[in-house]
Amino acid sequence: MQKPRITFRRILFVLLLVFMLGFLLMILCYSPKDLIMMLGVRNSFVIAFFVSLVGAFTSLTKFSAYPMIIALVAGQMNPFTVGLVAGLGLASGDILFFLFGYSARDLASEKWKGVLNKILDRLYRLKGILVQVLIYFYVACTPFPNNLLSGSLAFTGYPFKKVVIPLMLGDISFCILVAWLAFRGIALI
Repeated sequence: MQKPRITFRRILFVLLLVFMLGFLLMILCYSPKDLIMMLGVRNSFVIAFFVSLVGAFTSLTKFSAYPMIIALVAGQMNPFTVGLVAGLGLASGDILFFLFGYSARDLASEKWKGVLNKILDRLYRLKGILVQVLIYFYVACTPFPNNLLSGSLAFTGYPFKKVVIPLMLGDISFCILVAWLAFRGIALI
């Protein structure tokens, strides 16, 4: 019974690795300006989503979604909608990192699996809602890379269904906050 699950995780690991390397290659080959020129100004929400998706990899690249959010709001776009779309893009990237961490768990040595199981046991000792609240506040209130949190939780074996909602809500909240602050700042100028 374990054999198909391990095979699935390894296939998922390889697919996600290829996907992330493709995004990194796209970032190296095209600037954000080039991407906007290819997609067109009318597709700015599509751009916002994909730039945010790529921006979720900020711990690996210098690419960030926040300047794009500010630029779109400065271009007279609705800050709530820009924040919502960008937040969904960031959440999608964080979910990809979660899946990447989940698929990489089987590649850990037996020594590391023991350490990971101890961390998971400590997480389970906390009340479930407390961990979810901490995930939300980390994602919604700090500018630190969320993929490190989501990948680490997945690598320890923390359940996806307990991470996805606070992760998505936190990303959306933070992006709406950035967009609103940009809107208010631009209005002051």
